Amino acid sequence: MEILNKIKNIVKVQDISPGIWAALGIQAIRSTGYSISFTYLSLYLYQQRHIAMTLVGTVILISGIVSGAFQVLGGMLADRFGHRRMFVIFELAEIVMFGLFAVLVGTNANIWLIFVTSTIVSILGGMCGPTISAMVMDASHESRLTESYGLMSIGGNSGWVIGPIIGGFLLHHISYAWVFGIGALVHALSLIGIRYLPSHGKGETSKLLSRSYLKLFLSNRVMLVFCVLCLFFFLEMANWGATLSVFSVDRLRFSTEQYGLLLSVSALSIIIFQYPISRRINWLGTRKALFLGSLLYAVGFMSLSWVKSFAVAIIPITVATIGEMLFVPTSFSAMGKMSRPEDVAKNMGILGLYITVGNSFGPLLGGFLLDRFPTNAFFVWGSLSIPAFLAAIGFLFWRGYSKAKVSQEIGKLGSTQS
Repeated sequence: MEILNKIKNIVKVQDISPGIWAALGIQAIRSTGYSISFTYLSLYLYQQRHIAMTLVGTVILISGIVSGAFQVLGGMLADRFGHRRMFVIFELAEIVMFGLFAVLVGTNANIWLIFVTSTIVSILGGMCGPTISAMVMDASHESRLTESYGLMSIGGNSGWVIGPIIGGFLLHHISYAWVFGIGALVHALSLIGIRYLPSHGKGETSKLLSRSYLKLFLSNRVMLVFCVLCLFFFLEMANWGATLSVFSVDRLRFSTEQYGLLLSVSALSIIIFQYPISRRINWLGTRKALFLGSLLYAVGFMSLSWVKSFAVAIIPITVATIGEMLFVPTSFSAMGKMSRPEDVAKNMGILGLYITVGNSFGPLLGGFLLDRFPTNAFFVWGSLSIPAFLAAIGFLFWRGYSKAKVSQEIGKLGSTQS
């Protein structure tokens, strides 16, 4: 018992708000339901509906950009009408559309109807993102904000450890429609944790995004540069999926199980080490954590150029994962600290828009490079590492944020609009 108490004192998880644990559990369930089924959406469209991969990729790109734009709307609505209230609405709507999508797949519906429905599911999921990120801000003490977002990263990655494995197993025994239906059912279980989320988080004076607010955001170089540098990082991060899968299976001749194991190694590393790393980010500092995270990610992905065996591939994957553990929670924490309470979901939505744009264009760039340089791995991964190197250089000279200055500027805007 004494040893257990010492462990608790070291980890200090008892100081984490119950609302954070509820958000973590909800994210874990949501990511599990999504990864069980939507991991195999491209495979369904290609194998079952005989859709060219170019068209599939284009639809995913459009869906991602539209979803990113709606993240801003979701954040604005949450700031205006309440974070938890709007999350419940977005989540219920997403679950309904998720179930409808499974029905459409089961009835072999028109392919364009399936495209539209999958985009709506993506939009609603995107609107949930900044809303739950804002609730983490509501429930967390500012000194522990990075740790709280680190826990959220653990929740999201835990679903991706088991979800694709479950989905792959189910596809050997049941149809795609049932796999999507089970994914929707698992996703719906996240509603259990809603009652434990913080209910206070509403910007009483917040207004929907106005031309003046947008002008202020665009004129605020600190916040704008921060979002652009994050876009560079997530543009590279997006290549975990299509680019890495084709490169490892088609070019290096890894088995699909080995590729899946690489993803599991990364996700399990985050689950085990994310929280201890997050606790030390405050000591390291925001700017240094963002710089080192970007640098390690760039080095990890560029090192894939010289991989010839599965065992060696684990090394660059591990390096990149360490970079991810430094960067992701710090980026959300930094945006939270730059925001007033009544604008936090709105600003999280704007950050989400930049992240989604990066995530949408990353696979397109990776696919182009794979086609252009089929036998030159360095040209592929060396080129793909450039955005993360640019982010690292940017954060090296980024002099951090001034919360007082940002709040003061936005405060002046609010006073002129009232």
